[in-house]
Amino acid sequence: MAAISIIAVVLSLMMGAQAFTPIDLWRLSQGEGELLQWILFWELRLPRTLLALLVGASLATAGGLMQGVTRNPLAAPDLTGVVAGAACMVVILSTLASVDAAWYPLAGVAGGAFVGVLTFVIAWKNGLMPVRVVLAGVAMSSMCVAVMTGLLVFSGAEAGELFFWLAGGISGRGWAQLAQVIIWTGPPLLLAMLLVRWFRVLLLDDAVGRSLGISVSRWRLMFMLLAVVMTAGAVTVAGPVGFIGLVVPHITRQLLSEQSVAWLPLNAVLGGLLLLWADLMARLPATAQEVPLGVVTALLGGPWLLLLMHKNIRRAG
Repeated sequence: MAAISIIAVVLSLMMGAQAFTPIDLWRLSQGEGELLQWILFWELRLPRTLLALLVGASLATAGGLMQGVTRNPLAAPDLTGVVAGAACMVVILSTLASVDAAWYPLAGVAGGAFVGVLTFVIAWKNGLMPVRVVLAGVAMSSMCVAVMTGLLVFSGAEAGELFFWLAGGISGRGWAQLAQVIIWTGPPLLLAMLLVRWFRVLLLDDAVGRSLGISVSRWRLMFMLLAVVMTAGAVTVAGPVGFIGLVVPHITRQLLSEQSVAWLPLNAVLGGLLLLWADLMARLPATAQEVPLGVVTALLGGPWLLLLMHKNIRRAG
């Protein structure tokens, strides 16, 4: 894992419209090199790399929390409408009001929480069946997409920038965006790791948790709130990047048991690596415009979702 992380970070710093060699990276890390190279390395490549790791870690951890506390293998931020709700609220504020960008994460949290709660309320019928959650999440996400599309049609000059943001991506993001993500994703990410003991209890039956003297409903709500905050904080900067929160927990289950103390941290590590590798793939085409990061993650995660739904339908049948 350490070797893969080092390789991914080095490649991320090297690849781009202007490629760097390992020698260039060493010189730039020592404060040497041309001014243009220095700006590309310190102001664009380095914060972009760190942002990919942090956004991926946040989305993957949020997906692990949602799947764990609901005991639903298809409960992920993008499939439960949280991502679409957060993005929709940001678009509403961008097109209908002149609001400072610092308020976007808070608006994203409100929108994501509202749509996520509606999804679970609609899907609830004597429990949460995975297929019902996905169908309800798709319905709510479709409604949010319809609202966003209608607003963008009449938004004028802002439409181009918002359409690119809605495709998902971290191209052109710098230290300011990284600081914004850290503020909203860092504390809940750290808190989720510190509370992993209670998360492991929630993976068991509710009766077991009550017998241990914990409030199952209260802790479940706490972890869901942490997941929503992490998701909204990541979406407001990187756009609605999908499938990371769905795919990574399933990959992690092939490596560790959910009851392992290291399971949730491993979600964060794998999520950061997966998003960073997806960002590298988005830079590969030698075109003036990069492939949107959301397109790459959708191409990777779409077949995985179909496979998971097929397995769940066969198991239910």
